[in-house]
Amino acid sequence: MRILSFGVNNFRWISGGIQNNRIIFDDSNTIFIFGQNNVWKSTFLKAYEFFYKSKDPTEEDIFRKRGDESIEFEMELSLDENDFLKIQSVAPNKIDNLKKYLKDGFLLKIRREFGRKQEKEKTTFLKVKNVTWNWNDWIWEDTCYWWIGLDTVFQSCLPTPIFIQAMPSEIEVENIINTILSDKAERSLKSTELKELKTAQDKLKELQDKMYNPQAVENYKREVNSHFSKLFPDTEIHFSDKDNMAWTPAKLGKKFEIHFQKKDADGEIDGAIPNSYKQIGHGAIRSAIFSLLLMRDIADEFERKQNRKDYLVLFEEPELFLHPKLMRELRTLIYAVSEDDYPYQVLCASHSPQMIDISKTKSSLIRMIRDNDGTKIFQIDDEYLKDAKNIKTKEELKSEMYEVLRFNPFICESFYSDEVILIEWPTEEIILRWYLWEKWSRKDIFIVNCGTVNNIPFYQKIFSKFSIKYNIICDTDNASFDWVDENGVKKFTSWIQKTIYDQYRIDKDLWIALKFFYHEDTFEPAHNTEVIPEELRLKPEEYIVSNWKPYNANLYWKNILSKNLNNPDIQKVPIISFAKSILS
Repeated sequence: MRILSFGVNNFRWISGGIQNNRIIFDDSNTIFIFGQNNVWKSTFLKAYEFFYKSKDPTEEDIFRKRGDESIEFEMELSLDENDFLKIQSVAPNKIDNLKKYLKDGFLLKIRREFGRKQEKEKTTFLKVKNVTWNWNDWIWEDTCYWWIGLDTVFQSCLPTPIFIQAMPSEIEVENIINTILSDKAERSLKSTELKELKTAQDKLKELQDKMYNPQAVENYKREVNSHFSKLFPDTEIHFSDKDNMAWTPAKLGKKFEIHFQKKDADGEIDGAIPNSYKQIGHGAIRSAIFSLLLMRDIADEFERKQNRKDYLVLFEEPELFLHPKLMRELRTLIYAVSEDDYPYQVLCASHSPQMIDISKTKSSLIRMIRDNDGTKIFQIDDEYLKDAKNIKTKEELKSEMYEVLRFNPFICESFYSDEVILIEWPTEEIILRWYLWEKWSRKDIFIVNCGTVNNIPFYQKIFSKFSIKYNIICDTDNASFDWVDENGVKKFTSWIQKTIYDQYRIDKDLWIALKFFYHEDTFEPAHNTEVIPEELRLKPEEYIVSNWKPYNANLYWKNILSKNLNNPDIQKVPIISFAKSILS
């Protein structure tokens, strides 16, 4: 089963309606949720685990403990043949009744609500609704089959959550590996062998050897370490049987425990170095968990179709405890683990711009905010990025995104800001950064160097989609215009300036675009006009000492502007006037 969307409302601090808090997984295997502190990013991860485990809520789980609100979950799912086999085993003879709840034979929408009930002078929570979308009549229907509801029927098909917490315990690490290996083991046994097991416990060891083929486990361990060594080349992951004869009538299986072994300079295991869980840093442990998921040899034995997703990895702040270089390596592994030939979808909550890669296909970015109306998410994927750059293929998109990231590798940091300034060259960037350093402001403003004026429309669309307010400073480059609008901005009719203005007008009406400034015709002549007092001008014959414009901009700031910040005429310098207006 593959998750296509997951909506949450009134669960803990997520509020404002499911329509504002719905994550779209369709065509995205890796999703990063980013945002500032206390916007409840990790709550989304916990919401899926809560939904999957069918937990009974407490008063602490409902938004602001409001008595008139219900906790709401809504999911859209894609089923395959294996799911129908599971459904048949859970609810025999009911499979035909499910057809009206499936669009095109495989799309399903389910919804669950928790409400309050007053009972004997105390408030309790009850599951008041478990409903399924009827695609024929376009209504939600109660789909309880006696004691079996559709949510229960499909529970066995949902991707299993694997929650990698900020500081996982040793037990949590072992639970993850045992979940993966036991799932593989159960798939490998035939029903006839299970019947044999019930009548012949003396065959337990033989059957366990079938389930946990030593060569398959060794292949798995080798594959895990091939990935883990990219992050920590001096450490290996090992696991061994925890008990050899674990058996109950309901479940058969071995259990494995984790330990780490350090290697010396020659790559040999150094037995003198302690290898217990407590001797390994949290960064290594969390990276080990993710390496355990990269189980190519085991995954290939899963008899499943491509794109089938059996697990949802919920990764809380993957960047914790890692050096920046290792962050980038882990980022690569995160995107790799969600490729089509692995059984995983990945949902991360992160504070690090280094974990974000907008060049990856099959991935999405979500910006999460909190305001007076509740929480809200804004999501973009590679299809939106293609449209924003006016390109047709994903290969072209990847090339374009790499170009953007190479020019400004920290561009993703701007996604965490409340407001940005879009500029076209380092000249403006240098002076603006100096000015913002000198003039403290309550505003959280990030300066985005777009690299060229031609890239500004792309960034406008990105920040518009993320609902991040933006300002623009660019050159006119002699572009023609019709008239000046009510905001005092020229309505450009030619060159890229026309595209910038058209997008600005769209976003202005949405209160996303704030201010639009420009230099006539470019930065240098605009700062050497008679309107500016002579002592504040950028004079080519005196201050342009190099062909490298950023160097000249830095001199202009240090030798002229920084020494005249208290001069009343500083307002006549365009770049300073723009900055003051943006900060006001």
